[in-house]
Amino acid sequence: MRTLGVLLAMASHAAGLITFSDHVGDHMVLQQAPEKSGVFGTLNVTGDATPTVTATVTPASGSPYQVNGKVTGSNWIAYLKPTEAGGDYKISVTCSGCSSDAPNTIEIQDVTFGDVWYCGGQSNMALPLLHTLTRNDSVKALQQGQFNNIRLHQIYGNMNPTMAWTTALNTTKIVNKGVPELFGFSSTCYYFGQELSRLMGADAPPIGLIHTAFGGSTVEQWTSNKTSSLCKNVTLNGGSQEWFDTRLMPFSQMTVKGFIWYQGENDMGNVFGNSKYSTGYSCEVPKMVEEWRSVFSAEPGTTSPEAPFGLVTLAPSGTEGHPDIGAMYVAQTASYGDMPNAAFPNTFYAHAFDLADPFSNTTCYHLGCCPNYVKPGAFCHGCDQYCDSLNKTNYYLGAIHPRDKLPVGQRLAQACYGTVYEPNKVPVRGPIISGCKVEDGKLTVNFNKQLLGTDTV
Repeated sequence: MRTLGVLLAMASHAAGLITFSDHVGDHMVLQQAPEKSGVFGTLNVTGDATPTVTATVTPASGSPYQVNGKVTGSNWIAYLKPTEAGGDYKISVTCSGCSSDAPNTIEIQDVTFGDVWYCGGQSNMALPLLHTLTRNDSVKALQQGQFNNIRLHQIYGNMNPTMAWTTALNTTKIVNKGVPELFGFSSTCYYFGQELSRLMGADAPPIGLIHTAFGGSTVEQWTSNKTSSLCKNVTLNGGSQEWFDTRLMPFSQMTVKGFIWYQGENDMGNVFGNSKYSTGYSCEVPKMVEEWRSVFSAEPGTTSPEAPFGLVTLAPSGTEGHPDIGAMYVAQTASYGDMPNAAFPNTFYAHAFDLADPFSNTTCYHLGCCPNYVKPGAFCHGCDQYCDSLNKTNYYLGAIHPRDKLPVGQRLAQACYGTVYEPNKVPVRGPIISGCKVEDGKLTVNFNKQLLGTDTV
């Protein structure tokens, strides 16, 4: 396991005597009060120098203040005063003693405070807005002045480009390869932030979305080997812990509100297990969440040790050719079938088992009828509507990545809103079956009324 110092050094700008981390920059969102947030980076120190770091926080209106930073080896961090949501701040950081020259100063601008959410997982989290049915609606909404509280940051992945901190509105103005930059960002992560903002209305704080997902990844890659080993029937290999080291730990000094997660397809062939007996996937994800919370909350007063964690269950196309996706749904909830629970406290979730792609039957696709912008011939009879859909918004590697990601974001945001922000104000789960019976040729299905709450079936 790499040390935090090495990881932070890898994730910082290379030049200069003092630098910010690549994840700290102009336009960023820092977690609002009551938590404290920090800015951090690396130092280039030679000889026996004993540098000191001072951060100056200057609001657009009001008086500036200073805080002393903490230097550990070649890494530094400065924790700021807990700050209410909103505002426009400039943060400058000065290193004295980095060299024999005058103090070295760096600066970031247009910084605000709000709620920061970290988005991880595999391809259905990473799926860019480019491959979603409502992508143009999102651009139009931003251009019309909606959701301008959202800011984005994304690291490079096998499905997404690097995106330095920026406002969501700005990504509609920048064209990359003929499409808005927004289309390269995670769809599930963005729709979560969009719909959470909609639910919160005028009270919505700035929302910072950090996206790190990587297509084809396993839960073992997002967890340290030490933690994965706490669960039985788990297979570790050379790639295990990889994304924990390189896609999670570089953010661990950042204060966040919580985490969302969409993963599981590449663990369909593994043991689902049972959290009660510390076996398989049912054990691995709760242990992963415990570890994430632990590393992010290592500094008292930053990320809550019980930071909320939300997940999405797999779409029906996520089997990867394996037969028992029903058992995976149970495993995703730590074997309880519902969340939160004893193994998974302070959690929420959204089901996607009914959210297959509207055209998940790929017969027309494999016949070669579309998408090719050519009107189907006789052997493609009946494919017109299907081809029209794909010509407007093409798949990414087929229907395993459903293009209708807006309902996923809506469900996850509503579950979050009714769990984290306004408990019991809105339904936070779909109906859960409590039993069924067949009598006189009639099937009666009963639902858990307590969990149903004020919702109706």
